[in-house]
Amino acid sequence: MSRFLSHLAELQPELFAEMSPELAAELKIDNGDYISIVSLRGAIESRALVSRRMRPMHLNGKIVHQIAMPFHFGSAGPVKGDATNDLVPISGEPNVTIMEAKALACNIVPGRLPRGPAFEEWIKKYVPQGGPPNLHPEQPPPGASPGPAAGGHGQHGKTDDR
Repeated sequence: MSRFLSHLAELQPELFAEMSPELAAELKIDNGDYISIVSLRGAIESRALVSRRMRPMHLNGKIVHQIAMPFHFGSAGPVKGDATNDLVPISGEPNVTIMEAKALACNIVPGRLPRGPAFEEWIKKYVPQGGPPNLHPEQPPPGASPGPAAGGHGQHGKTDDR
């Protein structure tokens, strides 16, 4: 990963989220500000990179914004910080176990993440509190017995004859 290469780490020393000037204006975010990105799985912080490369989309009469983030930052190497993979459910591609989910819905909140006990209250404000559970594709639904009838391919072809 590029965070372990010192010459690349020097060029981009912090995680960033690239967003359109329209989204930045709507959220009152300036280029270089700290922002928090929140999904159903977790929350991370990064710097805002306001750029014309990102443009709002007009879909079915609605304006939809998107952001772009690199996936090469984390807690190891010369560049330390939050990792974008913390926002997505764990879903390793079965052959090489590389994360396969690289798109998600999220909230963007101006400012840094709170630390300690304040984080729990903060995240309750920005993560939906209801609806269906956020399950891994191979995890059986609540109340279902584990096994082949529960779905998924995690046990496909595997037998335990103990």
